[in-house]
Amino acid sequence: MVYDLTHLIREDIQVWPGTPGPRIEELFTVATHGFMESGLHLVSHTGTHIDAPAHMLKDGLTLDRFNISAFTGLAIKIDLTHRLRVIEEEDLAVLQNPGFKVEWVLLHTGWSRYWGHPAYFGPYPVLTEKAALLLTNFSLKGIAIDAPSFDTFDSPDYPNHRRLLGKNILLVENLRGLEPLPAGHLIGFSALPLHYRKADGAPVRAMAVI
Repeated sequence: MVYDLTHLIREDIQVWPGTPGPRIEELFTVATHGFMESGLHLVSHTGTHIDAPAHMLKDGLTLDRFNISAFTGLAIKIDLTHRLRVIEEEDLAVLQNPGFKVEWVLLHTGWSRYWGHPAYFGPYPVLTEKAALLLTNFSLKGIAIDAPSFDTFDSPDYPNHRRLLGKNILLVENLRGLEPLPAGHLIGFSALPLHYRKADGAPVRAMAVI
């Protein structure tokens, strides 16, 4: 079974406050020109998207410098829907299981239920410093979350971003549809970004396979 974990990009999509929304222009139509073609204008962190180390770090890698294999791998979903504000170190204990060779961690907070509403940028759950540090102990390709950021909305310096991206751990934000995925079991995950030069981030088509 394949699950789509991606928000649809449309002109009225919810974006981080202060970020320009996307524009989708009808440039050519089948009726007039014999073919359909659109112009897409969007910020690199629109919708369900991936952060490269270069997003926060001066000399960080851009997405085009990662092998495509970095954007896919075995994942585990961790159910954090009981956490209202913070994700604690003990919530990640399943990663200590020696039987798992996890490449991606999917943090299911349930926060995507607020998508499209102002509450989405409210006090969503974020990793504590200890929890973020624990994640850097594993050979992870990336971490994904169904919330708008890995740091609080009013964070002045984005410590979790810097801590994780500093280990070249890719970060996917604004996932959706994690509910049917089994927690604590290995699943296939992919978050394939647009492939463009010097990409600090990009929208992805995220999916899970079980």
